[in-house]
Amino acid sequence: MKTSMKMKKTGAAAALLSLTLAAAALLPACTDDKEDLSVRGIALSQESLTLKPGGRQALSVTFYPANAANQEVRWSTSSAEVATVAGGEVVALKPGSAVITATAADGGEEAHCSVTVSTSDPVSVQGDVEGTWSKYSVISVTGHLRVPAGKALTIEEGVEVIISTAGQDENGTKVELIVDGNLYCYGTAEAPVTFTVPAAERTAENTFARLWGGIIGSETCAEILLDHALVEYTGAVTTVTSPSVTKGLFKSEGGEGMVAFNTNNPSGSYVIVNSTFRSTGEDAIYVQGGRCLFAHNFFYACGEAGGEAINVKAGCKVDAAYNLMYSPNTNGFKLSNSGASETRAQAQINAYNNTIVNAGWRRDPNKPKGGSVWAESGCLVNVYNNLIVSCMFAAKAPDFGVDAGEGPDLNSHIDYSYYASGTVASSVAQHVANGTTTAYDGFRSGVTDVVYGDHDVRGASAGVGDPLFVSFPFADNPPLSYTYSAAWDFHLRPGSPALTGAFTGFTPYFSNPGITVNGKEYKSPAPSAYFGAFGSN
Repeated sequence: MKTSMKMKKTGAAAALLSLTLAAAALLPACTDDKEDLSVRGIALSQESLTLKPGGRQALSVTFYPANAANQEVRWSTSSAEVATVAGGEVVALKPGSAVITATAADGGEEAHCSVTVSTSDPVSVQGDVEGTWSKYSVISVTGHLRVPAGKALTIEEGVEVIISTAGQDENGTKVELIVDGNLYCYGTAEAPVTFTVPAAERTAENTFARLWGGIIGSETCAEILLDHALVEYTGAVTTVTSPSVTKGLFKSEGGEGMVAFNTNNPSGSYVIVNSTFRSTGEDAIYVQGGRCLFAHNFFYACGEAGGEAINVKAGCKVDAAYNLMYSPNTNGFKLSNSGASETRAQAQINAYNNTIVNAGWRRDPNKPKGGSVWAESGCLVNVYNNLIVSCMFAAKAPDFGVDAGEGPDLNSHIDYSYYASGTVASSVAQHVANGTTTAYDGFRSGVTDVVYGDHDVRGASAGVGDPLFVSFPFADNPPLSYTYSAAWDFHLRPGSPALTGAFTGFTPYFSNPGITVNGKEYKSPAPSAYFGAFGSN
């Protein structure tokens, strides 16, 4: 009996197991039929807003799918000084621009709204422009701009010039600003004049996206002033229909990367002070003519595959001092006399008391050239008192001192430089093959084309000679990095070895008299006895 009963139970269990397995086999089909209610995307009710200070606007969120289970979002602003956001309500505080971001709690999907805060209504412009753009205006540039010959455009403090990134014709030509007349930008430290792109496109991914051309002074441009200006996202590649090409300022076949600021008039007067150039596809400043003063400016992330912070050609007389250059692609300065002619006199440059950091590492490693200061082709240069830190090479001048060489004028001086190298080595194959994996490798004795001044200061090895910046990771900052931190401070701490020993026994070109632009005289600053752009704070 017990045996018989056991067999019966086993048979029932087997039947139950068969039913369970059959049901389990059906479960995937049931699961597949269940609706997926996770968030797959979100959108905001508006992608852009223009508000006056104190203005408010509520943004709503659309979820995909519409019946998503978790419809919670987190709100943030890129500039809490300009506009805040809480629960989707945007409050405008002061003139400027910000990006409002909504982030889905489920999955992290994002949506963005560009906010412009202005005391006046936005103005859309294209074509010929002149007159005055009043302070804190928002200027929406929808096409190419030109300041006509004999005319002037004045841009007051706090003006934001937002430039369309759309192609302007069948060739996809990007917007350019051609100055045939005069351009005057009067920003302040608190309210600079800004040349930029729509807020949503100001991203790290677009650092070298070349979203518009740049500011180009033609052969008839007499004066340009940029005082407390910000210029970014330039370097668009020209096409056969680019205004600069049709005017003969760039190659007729197109295909040339544009620079952020360019001049072409040897008789012109150009002053750039207290300004910032960043996220440029090519050079920041490239001058082919004029009396120029470039002082107290800031350059970073300049040049994608090549390019300098300041590039000077024939027809120019330049004082460049107290500039900070972080990670220019190839050089802080490229100085040459190329383009010399009867109408374009010898290039003459004083480059002194500049701080150049991380230059040269991002250049195409198969075409190494320069890395801090590069002087060539018969230009007359005085290069003094520069603080050159973790740059790929020391100052270079091919065949300097050889009469028939390619170097600068024999009356040039390249001396009183302070060189120091961090310890982080590049792993780029060509740098390893060339034996230049740290900056020390590029300024030690015997490197080709390097100029060794009698009064230079050189660290004895990588990591030696720390100039003691107030805040900067001297030893371990990656050499190829072009990302700038607002926490850095390149002033020198008390006890810095770079605070003394520089040269003050020369006179800049424009110390007295200076350069007069729009009726005001701008004088070159005197050289300092410390190295670099900043003493102690």
